Amino acid sequence: MTGNSVTAAPALLVTVHHQVRDGVPGTLLAHGFMTSGSTVLVPDPPRELASPWRRYILRISRSPGHDGTAEVLPVAGIALAAVHGDGISTAAALLSLIWPTRFEVPTVTSTPEQVAELLVRHHGDQWAVYAELGLRVVRPARKPGPTDEWWLGPAFEQYVHSSAQDFSCGTCGSSPNCCRRPGPESAVPATEAA
Repeated sequence: MTGNSVTAAPALLVTVHHQVRDGVPGTLLAHGFMTSGSTVLVPDPPRELASPWRRYILRISRSPGHDGTAEVLPVAGIALAAVHGDGISTAAALLSLIWPTRFEVPTVTSTPEQVAELLVRHHGDQWAVYAELGLRVVRPARKPGPTDEWWLGPAFEQYVHSSAQDFSCGTCGSSPNCCRRPGPESAVPATEAA
């Protein structure tokens, strides 16, 4: 896409873990990428990220080839959004951090319409969407087989949108491509990490 502004900051590697005790990451649950200094998007999250009874922590480091410094930050809350329509089926968890990362976060400028169009073109692959928008994402190795679409169950139907554009509005958080709509179109936080 042309017209996107991207910083020259190195890509950040972001992993989501259960929190064993204060400041100590446990089991690796998922990979994600920073959409702002205090939000992380996790494409197609595992069901474990929808638990209101768990505490989560992020490990953030620079991409390989840069210094080996890393930071560990607790998650303040989680919002879920999914789309099952427009020929795609995907979900995202948007994690809010208690405080912002100290690393420079590469940013992009886009619109919900651009994100929706790219979601459809890339068949719901959010890693490809944000990479094409210019965000420096580091995609983890793909697991073989189809994605577990646990979000399509009745317990999560309130978070499932029928259009890619509504989904893109529900996952924007505080990133530059955010939109807010009143009423049921807006994503509602699914869980709050204590």
